[in-house]
Amino acid sequence: MRLRFRPALAVIACMTLAVTACGSIDPGSSSTASGGVTGSGGPIVVGFPADLSSTYAYYDVPMKEGAQMAVDEINEAGGVLGSQLKLDVVDQRNDPAESSKVTQQMIDDGALYLIGSTGDVVTAQGQLACAAGIPISTGDGTSPVLVNDMGTCAYQLIMNDTVQGATVAKYALDQGYTTALTVASPDYPYTANLPKYFKSIFEAGGGKVTNEESYKIAAGDFSALVTKIANVNPQPSVIFTPMYPPDTQVFMKQLRDAGVTTPVLSTDGNLDPSLADAGAKAIDGMVYSASVCPASADPKIEAFYTSYKKRYGKDPSSVVAALGYDEIKILADVITKSGKADKQAIMDGFKSVSYTGVTGQSTMDPDTRRVKKAVALIKMVKTKFTCLPAPEFPATLPAP
Repeated sequence: MRLRFRPALAVIACMTLAVTACGSIDPGSSSTASGGVTGSGGPIVVGFPADLSSTYAYYDVPMKEGAQMAVDEINEAGGVLGSQLKLDVVDQRNDPAESSKVTQQMIDDGALYLIGSTGDVVTAQGQLACAAGIPISTGDGTSPVLVNDMGTCAYQLIMNDTVQGATVAKYALDQGYTTALTVASPDYPYTANLPKYFKSIFEAGGGKVTNEESYKIAAGDFSALVTKIANVNPQPSVIFTPMYPPDTQVFMKQLRDAGVTTPVLSTDGNLDPSLADAGAKAIDGMVYSASVCPASADPKIEAFYTSYKKRYGKDPSSVVAALGYDEIKILADVITKSGKADKQAIMDGFKSVSYTGVTGQSTMDPDTRRVKKAVALIKMVKTKFTCLPAPEFPATLPAP
């Protein structure tokens, strides 16, 4: 599969991270699917069959918020090729039947582009879009296989998990770590595959994964796993796991309480303010990859937050909003360079995307339809989220 995070914990993360309620669809107007196709100054309709009230609201709500801000800015500046953009968002509640219905309605009503939901329904959304020749993104989905699952009209505009695995592995090698213990969960592809991506690059660079452990998502207690790790002799140089909150807090507390001081590396699920609840003893020094740095650690993201609050009177629900913002900006750039708002022209234009936005440089690989975009590396200094120097895009990626 392909999704960044998982159902039960996503709801928990939503409650922990969101500044506004996950079900909120402000700012900007959100409508049911309506007509509006390009031509003679008519609106360029961008459809977003989103999950605004269920499992994946944590991701789709801020994607919607950032996208709406970009639409508002672009329209105030005169639109694109003389036409206004219209963001058409409908809550499909991560329900497969409702999602397919909403997606098809948006296509029938003239959407020229679709933002895919982060939820399980995104593959079916992509297949419907491709059948109609409508370009669609993977939204906030990071799995590298998404574009192939969805169809040839699909593009990934954010980092993918092979980039995360490769970047963290190179960081480990650069720190002089020679041996690693990985902790995976077979419960979901995200937690099952990222340790494989890490291992591929770590061992290609001369490291050795000496132990491969597993855990159950939402287990609530990792004492048995921690005991196994504590008894490894010799201890590995580093531990890698794609674990995410609230599991991370429990695991890290138990690990440090057991006297294990081995450095821990992880991935983007940990960009969550609730991580700090584990306390400095548990998470000080932990390093993980993410799409972007938090606003407190990145001037560009901080400026984005400032602009958003000035416009709408509140912060976006999460930093994910910056990804939605850049997606619309990229779309507008593609349409402008194409010289016409046409679904085939947009699809063709995405093959040559090269855009520097709030979240960094995006360069499309036309063969994979996945953007070449470096990840951020975040280091916990006690309980403070800090950014390490920006890593380069990996020279070698593991196979998806």
